[in-house]
Amino acid sequence: MKKAIPLIILALPLMAGCVSANTQEGNMAEAYARCSYTPNPDAREKCIKTELALIEARDRASAERTQSDREAAEQREAILEASGVSREDAKQTTDSGLRLPD
Repeated sequence: MKKAIPLIILALPLMAGCVSANTQEGNMAEAYARCSYTPNPDAREKCIKTELALIEARDRASAERTQSDREAAEQREAILEASGVSREDAKQTTDSGLRLPD
């Protein structure tokens, strides 16, 4: 079992590369599907490039929102920690701020 862990660690970059390749392949398939109706080959290529740019912009915006949400959660946790409220106490508090019975 001890040998399996280092092998898994070595495989992580390869696995990440596969995920990235699958994402790019999926984006390309989505762009082709959206532009398949375009009869002119030149217009189709332009449509595909535009769609890929839109998909990449959407993915970047999604990643930025995720990062922003993560930072906001970290800030909330830091505020609770600084005010002396434990994570368990925060979970047991309702939206109105009332403590739930034990």
